[in-house]
Amino acid sequence: MGYLGGVDTKNLELPIVDLSGLDITRFDEKVWVKARSKIAEALEIYGGFEVVYNEVSSELRNDLLGLIVPTMFTMPVVNELSDAQQVPYHGIWFQKQGFPYSALQLEDPNSLVAVQEYANIIWPQENDFFCNTVLNYAKHMQEIINMIHRMIIESLCLELHHNDSHMKSLAYSIRFSNYYKNALDDGIKLSLPSHKDPNYISIICPHNVEGLEIETRGGEWIQAKPMKNSFTVLVGEVFKAWTNGRLHAPNHRVKLKNETEKRYAVIFSTIPSLTNDMINAPEELIDEQHPLLFKPFKYYDYVKFHFSEEGEKTNDALKAYCGV
Repeated sequence: MGYLGGVDTKNLELPIVDLSGLDITRFDEKVWVKARSKIAEALEIYGGFEVVYNEVSSELRNDLLGLIVPTMFTMPVVNELSDAQQVPYHGIWFQKQGFPYSALQLEDPNSLVAVQEYANIIWPQENDFFCNTVLNYAKHMQEIINMIHRMIIESLCLELHHNDSHMKSLAYSIRFSNYYKNALDDGIKLSLPSHKDPNYISIICPHNVEGLEIETRGGEWIQAKPMKNSFTVLVGEVFKAWTNGRLHAPNHRVKLKNETEKRYAVIFSTIPSLTNDMINAPEELIDEQHPLLFKPFKYYDYVKFHFSEEGEKTNDALKAYCGV
């Protein structure tokens, strides 16, 4: 509760940070520093914030979320996809058993070849509109998420030794999510239960329908209220471990209102690459005041535990798996 001392917890909202006009290669230093400070505070206290980024047009958002994503879930091939995969959370198809939620996932969404191959699975006759839209959207999302990563590293005074190696270790994914009304209506309208993402960062873009809720460190639930030109940013467990607990990885869930039948969202994420997935907190972040919280671990091994029966039963899978 100390993190929210003096804050009106009845009217909590995620902080808003405007990154419009910023470029990671050239920028106004005063604007950059101000945004960096606000992001660092938001991620320490809330584990998330709303980011405004006007470079993503309303037309692009509508093409992706209003046209492409709803169509994807009506394609016959989608019903034939299996969620069986070597590593949970990383296959093309994902469902949460017992909940009205399903998702399609694309790894390496900034690669023309990867996007085209993926499109050919859903649309055997090809779909240039899908490819162009996803590549355009992923380009902007990578710009935003790379800026956020760099600001986090700078705020922790790690840029001299860790910026290049950290950025090179990142991989990217995009998830097309479908939340729908439960046929067995229990009155709760819970489409996706409380959970933490195992990744570095997620940038969530819903289409018109709200429903995402984030739990603060103090146990209060905040309803995300994205604007037409904003996205919700959330920290995952990997970044919590890598920063030795400096960042808060929040529980979050999706609850649909009574009158809501469907909610679509696109989630762009950073994850460790397959060839560089050892998560080890930098020595600079470990001292007497900040003892090591998590033993070094391999991300893809942890993901298997996170989504195992044992991992699902624990309240804190990361601590159970590698907590000191």
